[in-house]
Parts: sequence; structure tokens; C-alpha cells
Amino acid sequence: MVWVVNAELKGDYSVFVEFNDGITGIIDFKDKLTNDHRPIIKDLLDLNKFKTVKVGMDTLCWDNGVDFAPEYLYEEIKREKKVA
Repeated sequence: MVWVVNAELKGDYSVFVEFNDGITGIIDFKDKLTNDHRPIIKDLLDLNKFKTVKVGMDTLCWDNGVDFAPEYLYEEIKREKKVA
């Protein structure tokens, strides 16, 4: 099981994420936020709201109640590293 141990904002809609097993990477959330139909997710297109990102409940979460499963974030980073 993986979980997020550290996160740092790295520019508009990008977050550096570190997992308990040492895997790290940057996730760009812009497309995810833009293409999601749920209002609570689209709410994070407001950069002031997006910048409230923090580690909570072993994953990334925001003040408006949004969080993403750590397994999803982990797979996103692994997928990006394969493409690069």
C-alpha cells in the first residue's frame, strides 16, 4: 500500500508528490481539472483554491474537500515516468 508523505506546489496546477516508498514525481492537474464535469473538481481551477493543496489522510487534499486516492496519484506518476 502506498501513501503520500510530502507534497509541494510547483507552479500553476502542478504538485510535486513523494510517496512512502521513495517514488517521487510532479503531477500536472490542469487537464484533469478542466476535463472533469464535477463542480467540486472544477472549483480547483481557481488558482487560489488549488494552492490550498496539502497532505492529509495519506494523500493530496484541498480545503474545498477534494482528495485523490493515493493509488491513482502513484499510477499517474509511474505512467508519466514511462512516457518521459
